[in-house]
Amino acid sequence: MKFKLVLALIAGLFTWTGMAQAVDCAAVRARFQCDAATHYPLHLSFDDGPALQTTEVLQVLKQEKIPATFFVIANKVDCPALEKQCKAAHGSEIQACLQPKQECEQRRQILLQAKRAGHVIGSHSYEHLRYSEVEPGLMREHFRLARQVLDPYLNTTPPLFRLPYGDGWFNRQQHPQVLAALKANGFQHIAWQLSAFDWDENNQQGDKILTNVLEQVCKRRQGGVVLFHDGVHDQLHTGRLFTTTHLKDWIPSLRCVVDFKPLSFFETGYTQRR
Repeated sequence: MKFKLVLALIAGLFTWTGMAQAVDCAAVRARFQCDAATHYPLHLSFDDGPALQTTEVLQVLKQEKIPATFFVIANKVDCPALEKQCKAAHGSEIQACLQPKQECEQRRQILLQAKRAGHVIGSHSYEHLRYSEVEPGLMREHFRLARQVLDPYLNTTPPLFRLPYGDGWFNRQQHPQVLAALKANGFQHIAWQLSAFDWDENNQQGDKILTNVLEQVCKRRQGGVVLFHDGVHDQLHTGRLFTTTHLKDWIPSLRCVVDFKPLSFFETGYTQRR
């Protein structure tokens, strides 16, 4: 009898927890003045990783069965180059480079984890620069390095690329050399239609990031590829903490308005491979 009572209490607790986390979709649609009869297609994309906290994102995506694309900065997994830089900076202090080396190997494993989970892996270049402003030789070298370093992880034919800041894409008519250099390295560029603006510290509170996405979707009456960030471009190992921590909380409200789709729903011209 006591055992059955304990089971009943546990079941009740789970039921209560589920109810506490339930979302009133009618209220969500009313708040953002969204069509109650329509769910808009949406694809989640994440820039600036990999980071330690990318594992939190992968866990949420697995639990929610959501496909995503990760555009990663190649120098974050270029462990030989990072080790060489560290040794040059610290000389004979061997211990100083042990942790950076271990963290780089950890980021590599996290990226492999994302690939094995079936997510699309693309390049966000070798460094996070505005390539329309970079000397052409350095730009071409960075695109070459991005292809070389990320080769074990890129899983589409042709490999995909997203320019940092969208620079070279949004202003492609003024700076055609950027996309030309990408094409020369065999990349296909992928832009975005919606942005969470989660990089802005002013948005990293409450539900402002969720609001940014839902307002765009409902106002435009259309979905698309939405830009989030799992990493921070100028930090090697620490991710975009507000996003990685709260993504799980935003998904239920997003589902009130969108249907999550693979990248191939919006983009053609490539095939995904394992």
